Amino acid sequence: MKKNVSSGRLLLAVLGLGLLMPVVGQAQEEQKVSIQVEVVLASKKGSEVEPPELAKMKEQFQKQNFNFTSFKRLSNEKLEVGAKTATEVKLPNGSNASLLLLGMKEGTATVRVAIPRQPTLDVELGRQGAVYQKAGKHVGGELILVLSPPSK
Repeated sequence: MKKNVSSGRLLLAVLGLGLLMPVVGQAQEEQKVSIQVEVVLASKKGSEVEPPELAKMKEQFQKQNFNFTSFKRLSNEKLEVGAKTATEVKLPNGSNASLLLLGMKEGTATVRVAIPRQPTLDVELGRQGAVYQKAGKHVGGELILVLSPPSK
C-alpha cells in the first residue's frame, strides 16, 4: 500500500509541474524588446565619420581616452530580442553576437550580450542612450556593437 501512495504523490508532483511549465513558457515567449543594433568599425586610420550621426560616438570615445579617429557604420537594424531564444547578429569578422532578454523592469531591459572571444555582459537598456560593446578586431580596427532604443 505504501508503494501506491508514493507513486500517487510522484504523479501529482509531475502533473503539477506539467501544468506550470506551459504558463512559464508562454510568459517568456511574450516578453520581447525592440533594440536598434548597429555595428561600427572604429579605427585609428583616417578621420572619416560615416554617417555624420556617429560624431556623437566619436566625442564620447575621446572623452574616455579611446584614440579612435575613424568611425564607419557597417550595419544598422532593428531587432526583436526575446527571453526564450537568443537573437543572432552577424558580424563582418565572421562571428556572431548573441542577444538574450533576461528581464524587463520599469522600462529598462536587461540583455545578455555574448560575443566570441569577448566577456559575456549583462547590460541595461533604457528608453534613451546607447550601450557600446567591443565585438572583436576587423580590417585594422575594432568592431563596436551599439545597442540603443529603436529610432522612430
